[in-house]
Amino acid sequence: MANRSKCHLTQNLFFLLAYTTAIVAASTLPQPYYSQHDTPSGYPQPHDFPNEMLYQAYVGIQRFKKTMTCDPRNITSTWVGHDICGDKTYVGIYCSTLPRLSNNLTVTSVVLNGYGLCAPKLQEFIDKLPDLAVFRATSNKFGAFDVNNLSGLTYQYKLDVSDDQPAQPLDDRDFPLPTKDLLKLKACVGPACVDIGSGESLVAIPGATNARALLLNYNNLSGSLPANHGLSKLSYLALANNKLTGPIPPSIEHLQDSLFELLLLNNQLSGCLPHELGMLHKAAVIDVGMNQLTGPIPSSFSCLNSVEQLNLAGNRLYGPVPDALCNLAGPAGRLANLTLSGNYFTSVGPACAALIKDGVLDVKSNCIPGLADQRRPAECAAFQSQPKTCPAASTPVACPAAAAAKGEAAPGERKARDYSSYVTYATLHE
Repeated sequence: MANRSKCHLTQNLFFLLAYTTAIVAASTLPQPYYSQHDTPSGYPQPHDFPNEMLYQAYVGIQRFKKTMTCDPRNITSTWVGHDICGDKTYVGIYCSTLPRLSNNLTVTSVVLNGYGLCAPKLQEFIDKLPDLAVFRATSNKFGAFDVNNLSGLTYQYKLDVSDDQPAQPLDDRDFPLPTKDLLKLKACVGPACVDIGSGESLVAIPGATNARALLLNYNNLSGSLPANHGLSKLSYLALANNKLTGPIPPSIEHLQDSLFELLLLNNQLSGCLPHELGMLHKAAVIDVGMNQLTGPIPSSFSCLNSVEQLNLAGNRLYGPVPDALCNLAGPAGRLANLTLSGNYFTSVGPACAALIKDGVLDVKSNCIPGLADQRRPAECAAFQSQPKTCPAASTPVACPAAAAAKGEAAPGERKARDYSSYVTYATLHE
């Protein structure tokens, strides 16, 4: 009897010890960033929200919050309760009223710049906010780039500066305004605006046309660029300093009537420099520098009559630098800075030679005979001996009708602007 009691006591102690060990071990595991208010028993119910749209936004926000693995500034501690649109709750999430929704409040802007958040993906967050018009989240870590469903980015924007006085309508040549002129910025959908607050340099995008933005620099994004039409409404796309791979998809051409700035600097993009990139006739900035792109410069690049900053440096491009491209710095275009350094180009024509002399064109570290600061002949020969699979630059090329008309209607003006005056470049230094 005594032995049975002793054995029973030993079993109980063993069970208690194992249970205690399990509790201690569980407490040391990484926990997602959500509080007791977000547990199923603490969920606000639909009737706690002003409308169904805000309740659905709440559900999406909480699901995204539970996937987070780091939040060094603890901003998600404010993402609790039903007051999504409050001044001190839900930091980084902004609401506005939409006329098409009977002026009901809904989430239209998310600004998470510089918070250092970590999450495996954004897909099930962004596509749960169907009225989202601006998403900005530089300097975070959001894993794979799988934001393919961006059909909610459909709203027009306008700019308000200083004391709620609306800016004058802008044409394409006025984009964007210098950061120093943005005293107070509001994101607007129709007549309704949401105050983003002073000091946010470029949260909403100035414009009288369909200005929309996806700005995700410094986010450790991996994967490839979407090949579907999900980005067809964007005017500003900045994905610099990530780990994106694969080619620039031909569907980039679908942005030809909306895109003003494209920033893909410092990724791991590969494949041939696409012909379709030259169809972006409204773009003032095209920067695909520091990638692994290859091929000659397509003839379509002569259609870039609006481009002011064109950076193709640090890739594996080759062949002659087309004089038709360099002519964009003359009467036919507005090109102020053409950077082709760190490639394998082999020749320049008279128009390009003039740009080198003027300091507009940088061709250092190429394979151009007779120019200073070029690669060693052995290095050039080794590259030239490698198989080339990209198509030759096609001629002639049919430019988009709007680009052709702009080139014929009025001469351009070469003017070197400060990089901070461009929306996408400004986001690199926030």
